[in-house]
Amino acid sequence: MKKQSFITYVAIAFFSLLLVNCISDDDNTPSVAADSYGSVSELVESLKPTTQTFTLDPTIAQTITGTKGTVIEIGPDTFTGNDGMTLTEPIIASLKEYLSLEDMILGNVQTESNGQLLITGGSYDLTFKDENGDNINVNNWNIQSKIPVETDITGYENDMQYYAGDTTTIDNREVVNWDLGQAEAWMSDGIFNILGAEQGLSNCDALYSMTGENGTQFEVTVPGVTDYSNTTVWLIIEDFPSVVMVYTLNDTEDALTTYNASIPMGLNATLVAITIDEDNYLSFGSLAITVSGDDIFSVPVNYGTTVELVSLVGSLTN
Repeated sequence: MKKQSFITYVAIAFFSLLLVNCISDDDNTPSVAADSYGSVSELVESLKPTTQTFTLDPTIAQTITGTKGTVIEIGPDTFTGNDGMTLTEPIIASLKEYLSLEDMILGNVQTESNGQLLITGGSYDLTFKDENGDNINVNNWNIQSKIPVETDITGYENDMQYYAGDTTTIDNREVVNWDLGQAEAWMSDGIFNILGAEQGLSNCDALYSMTGENGTQFEVTVPGVTDYSNTTVWLIIEDFPSVVMVYTLNDTEDALTTYNASIPMGLNATLVAITIDEDNYLSFGSLAITVSGDDIFSVPVNYGTTVELVSLVGSLTN
């Protein structure tokens, strides 16, 4: 009797544990901790860094320094009104910094130029407005910015150029594209200097050249996902510092795909898939890959929290 009672107790405890770890009720709540978002766009906004703001006296020369080390040197008489007169009222500068690959993913700032890969040394987003939040005229050539390069650009130092970024919406996703800007730029002792940078996104980049290499493409699927409008996939390249969002649907709309001939054969990288399911729960996962040509990769995902997602991104980029 005692032996039978013990076995019965163990069986009850085992099935009770299974019950706790299963779906709790009809609302499809996951059995593990998972954060909830209305859309992947809502998640993207929540991950972006806090904007740093600085109040400036436009009549004098001054310097602002971001928390991650970006330096902006501003000369006097840089800001004017529509009448052409130099402004004297305070100016508000807004700054976001993306100096590491982790910053770029969490800030939703990919490193790609018109479908071509970029080798990145870091970027920032800088804007100026008056106290009322209105746009003002800015003499870009009166401003010099300095980006402390944190990524490993060994071998590409002399190739780094100034790129200006533009944000667009493609397939319901906010996407950044970079084009060569008009500012003067140069490297000096690990600092990328920009004279005449435009307002908005500025980057220290080199275009990755596939001269002598064969370009290919690949597709990415996420198990359980049929509608990719709430799914984002990031490509973290190991061979050089670059992070790229894979956001374009393939012809049959059952996978995300890179541009044709945009990926070098043999590329080593890690894919990170982030998705919001039909019940608004967050899930994500990663997959290490080597590109062999026209691949189809499937990235497994599990439910999790935003904190766990940030930790995963950090572990893969640092």
